[in-house]
Amino acid sequence: MENTSAPASDIEWTLADFLSTYRYWAVFLSSLLIAVGGQGLSTVFPLISQMADSSVQTIGIFYFGSTLGWVVGAFLAFIVAGRHGRSALISPILVCAVVAVAFLPVPALWGSPGFLLFFGLVLGALRAVFPLASAIFLVGGRPGKIDFGCALTLMSTTILISAFAPLGASWLYGLDLGAVPVVSAFLACLLLAVILLVPAGNLAFDDAPRPRHKPLAPRQRSPLLVAVILITPPILILLAAVGIRLFQATDAGVSGSSIALLLALLVFAIAVAGFIYLAYWVYRIHGELAGAAPSQRLLTPLAAMLIAILVPLGLPVLVMTLGDLLNERARDRGRGNVVSIAWLGIWSFIVPPVAIAMIQNAANDSYVVGADRAA
Repeated sequence: MENTSAPASDIEWTLADFLSTYRYWAVFLSSLLIAVGGQGLSTVFPLISQMADSSVQTIGIFYFGSTLGWVVGAFLAFIVAGRHGRSALISPILVCAVVAVAFLPVPALWGSPGFLLFFGLVLGALRAVFPLASAIFLVGGRPGKIDFGCALTLMSTTILISAFAPLGASWLYGLDLGAVPVVSAFLACLLLAVILLVPAGNLAFDDAPRPRHKPLAPRQRSPLLVAVILITPPILILLAAVGIRLFQATDAGVSGSSIALLLALLVFAIAVAGFIYLAYWVYRIHGELAGAAPSQRLLTPLAAMLIAILVPLGLPVLVMTLGDLLNERARDRGRGNVVSIAWLGIWSFIVPPVAIAMIQNAANDSYVVGADRAA
């Protein structure tokens, strides 16, 4: 397809543009792998070092080197990533892999202060370069504040997910009380990260985004009905959990009865139906807003649906960008903002169905105004 976007010097990437590229998700997933692998290894590292008769002071050298590594990572991000983005990410991965492999056949190295300092330095640089370089890549697309903030927020969720890595690392360490399973898992994360990055090519967003437009016929829905459908499943799950706890506390024996089983199945079915409706709503609203007026700020319906249900914080970010888009369309028509971004952000994290209802209400109004102007 011929690219008809503006010249690269005039480009202004949107969140939808970022999320529609392989390079964004390659950096996202590789960053996730590095964060998970690094956090997991760092968690059980003291146990592994103690098996090599390392002292507390010696173990501290590793963490000191890891802190210094952030300076090296910053250098790679700000000096190298701007021109050679892929090399700035892959190079420290390969160096870290070589150092980690050296540990396996020579367990005595786990107690060597010099080697621990170097390993900590390399690992720290690796964990630092990804978030810093990611921000630099995104800035290259000259996005607006909200688009940049949302794209970086999604990227930052990789750090939050890595908080679960210690559980897996502890389980691997317990397999044979040694370094081999943990380091092997760490090396697997590094290898997968390289595999993801190699096909990505140029990681900087300094070219023109690819045009896309997947319109659907606009359709009005009751915001109240949308909110009720989406908020019912979590309320029922909460009530069912409280009810079971109360019956257990009173020794009523209902928790194991057929009635309790039927109620649990009913609640589960309603929860699944609510989840399906959420995916359906995200799919439709993106296509319908594109059908009302084409916009480079809109994801394709399928991509939006997958991000909303699979990516941490994906739904709040999508809802925020939809609100900003609807406000922009209202201002273009000489009206004020149709939805408060501040309240939208609050509800997106506290009670998402309320935020979704706000978006649906604003979308309904935009369809009516757009039809009146067309007439």
